[in-house]
Amino acid sequence: MNISIGCDHAGPVYKSTISNHLKERGFSVKNCGTDGEESVDYPDFAHAVANDIDNQTSELGVLICGSANGVAMTANKHSAIRAAIAWTPEIASLAKTHNNANVICIPARFVSESEAIQIVDAFMAAKFEGGRHARRVGKIACSVFAILMGITSMFAQNTETSERLSPPPSQAVYSNMLDTNNLRAHLSIIASDGFEGRETGTRGADLTAAYLESYYINLGFQPYDGRSFTQQVPMINAQINGGTVAVGENQYNIVSDFLVYPGIEELTIDSSAMVFAGYGIINETLNEYSGLDVKGKVVVVLSGDPRDEESVWANNTSLKREIADSLGAKAFVVLMKDPDYTTFKGRMKFYMMRKSTVLNRSKDGEGSIIPTFLLSDKSGDRWISSIKGIKTVSKARTKAEKKGICPTGIIDDLWSHNINMGSHKFNGLNVLAYLPGSDPELREELVVITSHYDHIGIVDGEINNGADDDGSGTVTVMEVARLYMEAHKDGNGPRRSVLFMNVVGEEKGLLGSEWYSDHPIFPLENTVANLNVDMVGRVDEAHADDEKYVYLIGADKLSSELHEISEQANKNYTNIKLDYTFNAPDDPNRFYYRSDHYNFAKHNIPVIFYFSGVHEDYHAPGDDVEKIMFTKTGEIGKLVFNTSWTLLNRDKRIVVDKVNDFPE
Repeated sequence: MNISIGCDHAGPVYKSTISNHLKERGFSVKNCGTDGEESVDYPDFAHAVANDIDNQTSELGVLICGSANGVAMTANKHSAIRAAIAWTPEIASLAKTHNNANVICIPARFVSESEAIQIVDAFMAAKFEGGRHARRVGKIACSVFAILMGITSMFAQNTETSERLSPPPSQAVYSNMLDTNNLRAHLSIIASDGFEGRETGTRGADLTAAYLESYYINLGFQPYDGRSFTQQVPMINAQINGGTVAVGENQYNIVSDFLVYPGIEELTIDSSAMVFAGYGIINETLNEYSGLDVKGKVVVVLSGDPRDEESVWANNTSLKREIADSLGAKAFVVLMKDPDYTTFKGRMKFYMMRKSTVLNRSKDGEGSIIPTFLLSDKSGDRWISSIKGIKTVSKARTKAEKKGICPTGIIDDLWSHNINMGSHKFNGLNVLAYLPGSDPELREELVVITSHYDHIGIVDGEINNGADDDGSGTVTVMEVARLYMEAHKDGNGPRRSVLFMNVVGEEKGLLGSEWYSDHPIFPLENTVANLNVDMVGRVDEAHADDEKYVYLIGADKLSSELHEISEQANKNYTNIKLDYTFNAPDDPNRFYYRSDHYNFAKHNIPVIFYFSGVHEDYHAPGDDVEKIMFTKTGEIGKLVFNTSWTLLNRDKRIVVDKVNDFPE
């Protein structure tokens, strides 16, 4: 078999490796260039490979460039070419078995040489399955007859829909174009093992961002700023690798003997004076810091408050920490009752030692960043016995409980600690596809439709593919974007602008959406609403017998009109159960605060959070594509589309007329 291979300046090394590999397998390989790394124009080489297949001098082609977008677009201008971009061997195989691709395009910036070889081998080994796939491939080529049939079919669909639904016919037509096969195809890629669980700051997340960008380019979106489809989100990855604490002659080891807040910045303190401040409370009737000079010293306090176990002080270590920090403490140490410490250690040690990710920016003065340590009461017995009136921590607690006063004072021993932490800085990527509105008077306003594409990656050697969390939301946003682009190309684009944004870092603390809301590409005051889609592919225990539902959170919290529009869109187009169980300030799950809509709502922008609930595979390796209910996901996608359509096309922007009853 004859194979033509070509590349631009991003691919000569890959081309050479692939060519040698194919020759070793007995194929005849034609080199169409380029062979150097100086900058060239990719169409020259993509046309050369396509011409060889057009002329039947080669049966198959291989093209390589940085993202594979350019060479694929060029090759597909040839009527006989079916060029497919492959990120994984699975995609390459499907390109042949389902789409009868005759050119495989490899993104050199995003796959290794060995992965490129695997992609080519999978492509070469696959066979076109024919059958229903042959019918679909036959429709790729446009003929006059096909165009006429398409127009006739669309007209018939418009007529049928307008008789069934009274709202504008174009809206119903595009809503009905939502294709669950597209949802499945995209999710099978981004939730495959090749994307390694899409953890922020890893190759898998970068692959996903590149895949999304490639998708929006191929739909016909233009860069939002004329240059880019992404917003860089500066981040820092940090991981604690070990650590010790010394108090006098006593030494303690991290995890086994003490815990530390993962955000610690001052990794080393040597021989600092220590002060015991009882329970560390300052309020209207009590000041346990009275008479103590804690500036530049390590403050030690007891957990809780036996004098009032329901008080904010008894349940808020952070408040105590902030008080110590405001008084100039160098570090903060909490002694916990031994059983409580054992339980807390079991929960916290994984989070303490795992890689943490935060935004890379200067602190704004909120909260506290002083080093914070937690130890058991037993560990602290030896330190505070030098304080008058205290022999053990347990007796100090007993005295406070009985008499309402806890002794305080200076600890004779000195504190030292050394934490071994590795860190590196990087930029995560929010992916943005922007469609300008068609109405000159309304196009400055926009609706933002979001999902997060990151997940938790590889844990204990197992890939967590996150098909539901939030692969389901991501492919829903991708498909809704396609519907709007179809409407735009037909001259029926929305009056207001719409931004489809797949954000990074949600699993690390809503970081991508937080960065966008603090550094908006488009003014927040012009943002009409945010519709956020997160986990819409499965059912929870409460709906085990009926998948036709979605939880809505936040719809009625800032705008009565948004809630009404959502309800009407569901009544007109989808008629699924809208469950408001979690739409309450006292929801113990606090879902309102746990996805990316929150970073819009806190700026007084009306939001809807679409969510199907938590299941047994949440943040576990079992969250795979095979368990996704694509019909369910598709119906929720239609609800998102039809709700946003009204928001984008109504004459007046929705009102913000309610005071949000979710506290900040």
